[in-house]
Amino acid sequence: MSPAAQLAARFGSLPLGTQFTLLVAVPSVAVMLVGKRLFLPDVGFRRLVGDFVRTDWKYLGVAWVVTQGVNTLAMHFHAPRTFTGMVYAVEGATVAMFQAIAVTPLTVVATGIYLVGFPFVVLFTYFKVKAHDEEQAHRYALAYTVLVVTAVPFFLLFPVKVSSLYLSTVDPLMYELSPAIQYGIFSTDTLVKAFPSLHTGLSVLAALYARKVDGRYANTVTALTVGIVFSTLYLGIHWVIDAVFAVLLVWVAYRFSQSVSDPKWSTVSREVLAGVRRYAPL
Repeated sequence: MSPAAQLAARFGSLPLGTQFTLLVAVPSVAVMLVGKRLFLPDVGFRRLVGDFVRTDWKYLGVAWVVTQGVNTLAMHFHAPRTFTGMVYAVEGATVAMFQAIAVTPLTVVATGIYLVGFPFVVLFTYFKVKAHDEEQAHRYALAYTVLVVTAVPFFLLFPVKVSSLYLSTVDPLMYELSPAIQYGIFSTDTLVKAFPSLHTGLSVLAALYARKVDGRYANTVTALTVGIVFSTLYLGIHWVIDAVFAVLLVWVAYRFSQSVSDPKWSTVSREVLAGVRRYAPL
């Protein structure tokens, strides 16, 4: 047996959860390293680690905690009734046209963009923007948090199934690609929080902030964002209306993040509290 076959056999013997983690984590780390080489060649790893220990962990940590909290809420506290029929009544089976040409190579590429390209776009953009303008990086982290939080009411009160679980004309291409991917997705997602699409929203938000740095990176993120939006529709994960509404939420989050006087978390929390007190009924 060749070394490649032995490695494949050893990988196949691992638990599905471990396989899924490796399938996502290893390429994600590799892509981040390539991104560092291409887009931050003058920033040393020591500086990146030092900045993370000093300040970045606060912004990325809050974003991570909020994301995990939203996922937990959506997993356990969403309304029992789904509103997928309402979405279908609005757009019909439009999303099926994205699978007009469904071939395995395209499915593999789309899955890679969805699982690996997305975290690269969202996370690496923070470091890239920070290298050019630290304040804008903080505003980006704030906008990320606002966008995720504004999606909560829709996840809880307006649950919508992924398109491939509702339409017989749309195949769950990503879930069928690998048992490990199916296990990883099904064990961490209810598949009833399609509306709005945070994959679309967060990647579009990253593309907006990427425009504040050099054109090469902005163009790369824009291309990946187009790929991410396409992949969510092609793979049978989201509806068109999910993506459209997510862009509207991006506009709200972006405008808010640009309007605060100081994007630091301490200042933002004081402004939010002052606003609540100002408009709360006496």
